[in-house]
Amino acid sequence: MAAQLPRTAEGIVVAELRGAIVRGDLAPGAKILQEATAEELGVSLIPMREALKTLAGEGIVTYRAQRGYFVAELPVERIRELYLAREVVEEQTERLAIPAIVTQDLEAMRGQLRIQERAVAERDPVEMIAANRTFHFTIFQRSGNAWLVRFAAQLWDALDPYRVLSYRRMWLEQDQQLLPQEILMEHEQILGALEVEDRELALTLLCEHRERSKAFLATLTPTARASS
Repeated sequence: MAAQLPRTAEGIVVAELRGAIVRGDLAPGAKILQEATAEELGVSLIPMREALKTLAGEGIVTYRAQRGYFVAELPVERIRELYLAREVVEEQTERLAIPAIVTQDLEAMRGQLRIQERAVAERDPVEMIAANRTFHFTIFQRSGNAWLVRFAAQLWDALDPYRVLSYRRMWLEQDQQLLPQEILMEHEQILGALEVEDRELALTLLCEHRERSKAFLATLTPTARASS
């Protein structure tokens, strides 16, 4: 397991910044204070800048001339672009993966659903997002195609800051407070289809699941917020 940990200063910064963004500690649009962050992490500015270039290449942060790096804000059209890419990558990945899923995978996914149930009860968006990701990537990993899994991970990374916002907004707004429970129910249905080996139903449910996520995340973009 130790080999999976970042072993360079740049790797440490990438992991820490990505974690802060996913947790919502750094919200979309927030400026990344390079010197303060480097000091906090005990690294120099050189790996700090290299890490930011890496995250910019992933679309997680953006660079603004003379102003520095900011957590990426996704306009509505960018959300649509990302989800189009997700549909292409994930549908192929799922078609390859689902026939290869074994009992151990189903048991692991059932365990992730229990974590999600606790996260919904405790209104914990970070745990919900982590369990949700593990649930889906348990499927993806069975595709046997490391490139597809890597592309899927990059697309999820770009959207994770908005997932945090989406769950927090759901629990704050009266008419949306049941949505996390409905998302959990969708996961139950997906797992149920996999357990009875109904592959086409599982693929259909996964597609519908992506569509719901796209529709809700689009309401959280700067353009959507300004017009609401």
